[in-house]
Amino acid sequence: MGVQCCLLCACYTLNLNVIALFVPRFSLISSSVRFLVPKPKRYCCVWLLRCQLASVLSNYCKLYDQFVESKQKHVEDLSKEDLDQEAKKAAQDALEKLEIPDLRLGRAILENCKSCAEQGNVREEMRKEENFFGNMFRMIKHEDEIVSGMACQALANAAFDVEGRPMLLEMNAIPEFVKCLTYKDVDTQLSAARAIGNFAMDSYGRQKLFESKAMAPLVAQLEAKDENGKDAIEPRRAAILAIGKCASDRSSAVELCDIGALSKLLSLMDTHWKQLGQAAEDAVERLLQKSQSAKLWLRGEVDFEDRTSDGWFDMGVGRPYTSLTDLQKETINTNREVLLADASQDNRLKQLVEEVKGECASLGLTQIILDKRDIASTDIKKKCVVKIAEILSQRLGGSILYDKYMDFGYSTEIQRCKQLRKSNVVWVGDLKKAGCRHRAFLFKYLCDLVLPYLCRLERTKIERGAHVGHAWNVVKFFGDVDQEGQQKTYTVDLMHNVGSLYENGTDFNPADEWAAKYQVKEERNATIFLTSHPEEGCVSLHFAGMKLNHGFLVFSSRSLIALKSLFVYLMELFIVTIHQA
Repeated sequence: MGVQCCLLCACYTLNLNVIALFVPRFSLISSSVRFLVPKPKRYCCVWLLRCQLASVLSNYCKLYDQFVESKQKHVEDLSKEDLDQEAKKAAQDALEKLEIPDLRLGRAILENCKSCAEQGNVREEMRKEENFFGNMFRMIKHEDEIVSGMACQALANAAFDVEGRPMLLEMNAIPEFVKCLTYKDVDTQLSAARAIGNFAMDSYGRQKLFESKAMAPLVAQLEAKDENGKDAIEPRRAAILAIGKCASDRSSAVELCDIGALSKLLSLMDTHWKQLGQAAEDAVERLLQKSQSAKLWLRGEVDFEDRTSDGWFDMGVGRPYTSLTDLQKETINTNREVLLADASQDNRLKQLVEEVKGECASLGLTQIILDKRDIASTDIKKKCVVKIAEILSQRLGGSILYDKYMDFGYSTEIQRCKQLRKSNVVWVGDLKKAGCRHRAFLFKYLCDLVLPYLCRLERTKIERGAHVGHAWNVVKFFGDVDQEGQQKTYTVDLMHNVGSLYENGTDFNPADEWAAKYQVKEERNATIFLTSHPEEGCVSLHFAGMKLNHGFLVFSSRSLIALKSLFVYLMELFIVTIHQA
């Protein structure tokens, strides 16, 4: 057979790759060279591309398909139990003699496919050629990692185009790109991560990524290494950008947080690689926009525009972020309870939601009222806030005087709810008595259902004592402004004077003193004065500087041994200063 000459073409930069001559077995004879091509001749190169490169790729795919088919047949023959020894030996010999099509040729063809696919106008012509991208997709399944990787790099370019992504999704290309994330070649890792990021640019692509379970391999790519075991910076950055795009959907954002993306991104924010730090920071912001549970854990707040939904949970403070599934698997212990709001599972919460909606509707709340900003509509919204606070308080043990809050015990109720669900995760619908943290959590959930974008949840930064995890709600009403047009906000009292709205103040209006009292943003310091009374055989403790009733505790000399236990208890509640009188 004579020598077949194929001009394998390539890409429109100012340079084009003109490749090689092939013999009938498609062995590579010469390597690529570069030369300048004037712009008018580029259309000629496109014609050569369609006529020659597509043909050579198609022929190589046919050879590889024959190889795969023969190999599979021999493997099946060897697996037959009734096959005699002679036939098995013949099948084994045939399998060993089977030769894979020239790998150098496959790599050269796909190298040029990659070069062609780097330019948008050339990709457009490639899509017109029948089965051009289909053949490249067949090569991404090649058993040789280098050939497969080059096919990945060529196909990844097609994912940049609006027309190319549906074509690749129809081929079910996502699992193949996910597989390529694990390859040693850095360029292949980079191309695969970029392709996944491009699929995530629209909702349909994000849904396909979610269904293909691409999130876990993408998170693993945040620790990408090259073939020498060194940190691969560009593939990591591409993975970060892809995660940021995937986080546009709540389901994907929640899953990404659950499988460790948030923790890894937070560590990358502090890295000395600036190109990773900024990208990681942007990705974290995107995750927190869609995962309110993660935002509450990290920031200690959920803002007005953050709408919660079923499945929202609060882990409290002082522990690493953990998925709800893992939290539910934990055995019951003395750790702080996790709060869960999910009316789709919690029937008592569902009843509460219906009650709140009904009461607010009876007060005149409609969608039209929600959209208005006049005085009348604001009054209706305020009445709804008060009504929600009253319903919630009645359901969770009623009110208690501010100075008596320490006596409002609810730990027994928490343990009951834990035992009810056999878990440390407490369903808020099960609670019959609860403190500020639980009420603020539930109030935010209810408000987001009936008064969206009007309620904010804040949590104190106190890390020890009785007020660990203390939380409160702030509400606002659009159109409710001061004389200078600044938005007014109010702290909602859910515990003491239930339903009271304490103005937080603006630049022109002073804040209500009860707003700061209810919020308890700082630790309460206590000073204990210890006075001995030898003549009476006792000592007295005087508490000062506390926002509680001042008073004396008197112990007999026989009870002095109990002071150690008392001080341990007090140290857990307050920052304590002891003075000898």
